[in-house]
Amino acid sequence: MNGKAILFDIGSTLVMGPRYSPNKKITEILGLPDAQSPEIAKIIMRTKFANVDEVCYELNKSYGMNHAKSQKIKDLWLEQERGVEEIPGATETVLFFKGLGFKVGLISDIWVPYFNSFKHACPKIVANADCLTLSFVEGIKKPSTELVNRALNCLNEKPENTIMVGDTYTEDMSPAIQLGLKTVWVLSRIDREKDSIINVLNGFFPKPDQTISNINDTRKLISKTNI
Repeated sequence: MNGKAILFDIGSTLVMGPRYSPNKKITEILGLPDAQSPEIAKIIMRTKFANVDEVCYELNKSYGMNHAKSQKIKDLWLEQERGVEEIPGATETVLFFKGLGFKVGLISDIWVPYFNSFKHACPKIVANADCLTLSFVEGIKKPSTELVNRALNCLNEKPENTIMVGDTYTEDMSPAIQLGLKTVWVLSRIDREKDSIINVLNGFFPKPDQTISNINDTRKLISKTNI
């Protein structure tokens, strides 16, 4: 690898959390159709809420909230603040690249309580990150080439000298490929990536530079490839 910087997605790349997405859970709590889930995601993942009361206030403006619904969302916030677990080897992998002189960036679609839990689960990763490009801070959700560009600007690095490591083709690989970054696709959730895998195999989607099954395999690429 000749890259001078490396960007890591967070969820399902460095850590695992609750199986359900918060926007889908909130959609369910509010009694909304599944199709509204992306709209909920835009609210909760593009705003830097100070606390769960601010989340409830914002949701109430568009969807109406009673006490029972507010309490369920407060319970969800607490669950997300406690529910993140590091994928074994994630910290070692980030520190490995840091030790090789790479600038390290974190780039993620994430809301406040999940990030709080991530900081608790992976303090060394956060401490060694040169840049944090987070949807709730930037006000931009994936997939977005603009979010990647902001990460590159933060790291002061060119796309061709940067590696993107993430578990989702649409959200991680595609924007990075469009901008000319090197790409490592971590297939930690094959069931959720089946359509993208098929499209890559059939040549409909551009192929990432490397595909691996676990974050730990990223370290092996150093000696095996010139990505």
